[in-house]
Amino acid sequence: MPKSQPWITHTDQIEIIGAREHNLKNVSLDIPRDRFVVVTGVSGSGKSTLAFDILFSEGQRRFLDSMNAYARQFVEQMARPDVDRIIGLPPTVSIEQRNSQGGGKSTVGTVTEIHQFLRLLFARLGTPYCPECNLPVQGQTTDTIVQSLTLQVRKRGRLNILAPMIRNRKGFHSDIAEWALKHGYQRLRADGEWYQVDQPFKLDRYKEHDVEVEVGLLKKTDFSATQHTQSLVETALEVGKGILFAVDDEGEVSMHSTQQACPSCGYSTPPLDPKLFSYHSSRGWCPECRGFGELFYVPEKEKDSGADAVEESWFHRQEGKREPCPSCHGSRLNQLARSVRLSLRGYPSSLPEMSGYDFHEKAPNIDAFSNLVVKDALNLFDGIQLEGRERDIARDILPEIRERLFFLKEVGLDYMQLGRSVTTLSGGENQRIRLAAQLGSTLSGVLYVLDEPTIGLHARDNEQLLKALKQLRARGNSLVVVEHDEDTMRAADYIIDLGPKAGVYGGEIVASGTLKQLCRNPASITGNALKERRNYPMHGSPRPVQMSAVKAGKGTKKKSNPKKEVTPSIILSNACLNNLKRLTVQFPVNRFILVTGVSGSGKSSLIRDCLVPLAKEAINKNGVAELDTMKLEGIDVFNAIHEVDQSPIGRTPRSTPGTYVGFFDEIRKLFSSTPEARMRGYLPGRFSFNSKAGRCPECEGMGAIKMEMNFLPPSYTHCELCDGSRFNQQTLDIEYGGKNIAEVLDLSVAEAIVFFHA
Repeated sequence: MPKSQPWITHTDQIEIIGAREHNLKNVSLDIPRDRFVVVTGVSGSGKSTLAFDILFSEGQRRFLDSMNAYARQFVEQMARPDVDRIIGLPPTVSIEQRNSQGGGKSTVGTVTEIHQFLRLLFARLGTPYCPECNLPVQGQTTDTIVQSLTLQVRKRGRLNILAPMIRNRKGFHSDIAEWALKHGYQRLRADGEWYQVDQPFKLDRYKEHDVEVEVGLLKKTDFSATQHTQSLVETALEVGKGILFAVDDEGEVSMHSTQQACPSCGYSTPPLDPKLFSYHSSRGWCPECRGFGELFYVPEKEKDSGADAVEESWFHRQEGKREPCPSCHGSRLNQLARSVRLSLRGYPSSLPEMSGYDFHEKAPNIDAFSNLVVKDALNLFDGIQLEGRERDIARDILPEIRERLFFLKEVGLDYMQLGRSVTTLSGGENQRIRLAAQLGSTLSGVLYVLDEPTIGLHARDNEQLLKALKQLRARGNSLVVVEHDEDTMRAADYIIDLGPKAGVYGGEIVASGTLKQLCRNPASITGNALKERRNYPMHGSPRPVQMSAVKAGKGTKKKSNPKKEVTPSIILSNACLNNLKRLTVQFPVNRFILVTGVSGSGKSSLIRDCLVPLAKEAINKNGVAELDTMKLEGIDVFNAIHEVDQSPIGRTPRSTPGTYVGFFDEIRKLFSSTPEARMRGYLPGRFSFNSKAGRCPECEGMGAIKMEMNFLPPSYTHCELCDGSRFNQQTLDIEYGGKNIAEVLDLSVAEAIVFFHA
């Protein structure tokens, strides 16, 4: 039998050789493909490093390397992880518990792509209505357009008649000027600016442009020559393929079309396009709120902080007051997009009024669909029966919508509104929405990397989540899940246990294999914990605790001796955000309070979106806070509120645990108090790598120098001047307890405790 060659790989496993990223200690292991694999271990043992920094990062890097040079210049390149080799790695997709990328405009519908298919459905089958007359828009005749222009020119003096050539298309478009010159036209208009066709003009290749050719000029005197006017209009309609624009000297534009116009007032609409129904596009978004659905009012203290601070405050931290946009009433779309309705004949006759909208009484616009919850939307699209042209057009669209709605229901999110912003979702909801989106994408042969998907989930929701994960596996995908949850580990095909401890004492493979193999390994703490169904230390109930809680429906608790004194409380009245139903809740002060409930029951809405903003406002105003109809009382006993969430810490690349927690300030004071520092006149600021006086001038306090390269990720080289210490030599000359500032910062927390106690 011939000897196997080293370059021949086995496709039934992912082979990692020599992984040294972060605290991993030259780890080598085989991970079975097309299996449900859990990576577990104590906090800080290297789980996320293995799953995300090794597997996911290398998979993404290989995918980006396969793209051509033109495409790669628009994508942030990823650095190669510190690993010798990875064999058999499929394409990777990451699903983490964090706020979804896309900013404040992303909704449940956009993340799952349901809204994208709705946009396509409205663009193909929607009927525009006149917003003033409430009549369906129909095609105009040439005579009707001539009459309309006659009235306009009498009021506006004169009109430039333009024929649209390009609408929302990228490119230089210099060929249009050549065509116009060849056909005898003198001027064209690009993005609202006028150009002579015999003079070169240059447009940005990578931006969308609108280009029109000036066919002629209409003046009041021209309407005595009816034949000339008729000919001019016909020419413009022919060149513009049924559409012309009339522009007066003030720049005001009116559109006329043989395709779409109101039979009563002549209001015209452009051809329907999916971008018209997108609040990420300038064609579709409301011009007042620019697609956010709300107006944000920045606190006075931030108005002078620059554009970056305003952007941060408005759309990410969402500080200050927010109000629904008075123009679009929260729909995010402009008037034209809201006036398009979907008049399908196949709405189910048994369909009740849903989300405040009667689908039988009035044809819905796209906002009515966005206001539906998943359960109602699924009932609606399951019941639609189309015929003829409608059926042919929607044949490929409706199944995609139904499938995504079904998977949202499968992961326990049938209560979720399609138009709800993802920034208002909890971490668990956010992750399950993206999981449902992946289920709806029907991908196979992919490695999905998940970060603790059960965090924040009620025990009732665990089973639904595990069912969804197994569905992904059944489609021929591989799953690597970073997890501590017992139910998830018992459901896994393969478990990797990292440890034995955290940080420099971790980064090793303690055990790997099936659940039975892990339980037989005496070195695995996880295996020992899973071997026996031990009693839960607080209540004495058998493991798994989650399933016991589900079956019992309630926990057991010791009877406490009630205190006679009356405990003051914070009272939140009329909480009605998202799915909260005008709750009045009391929070006793000086108590440890737990808010629990099934996923989506309103926990995050009550605390994060109602209590915290009202408490901040009340503390700032030293009194009672009110927001819309909500009211908060009793907060005057506190002078500050601190919210601890899952947001990344640190504001700059120079941030460290010491700077974030604050004890680095005390360390700098210690160094500045030494005799040598006092003699040199060094203040505490000298010992900061954010200070020009104390940091290395070459790397500016980074310890490494960033090198930008085309088509490659930024490369960081070790700073030779400071040898990675971040500080200049004069600062490093100062020592405290025999160590300089860089050596102190290199200490672990445990080492620092011993050092400062000495």
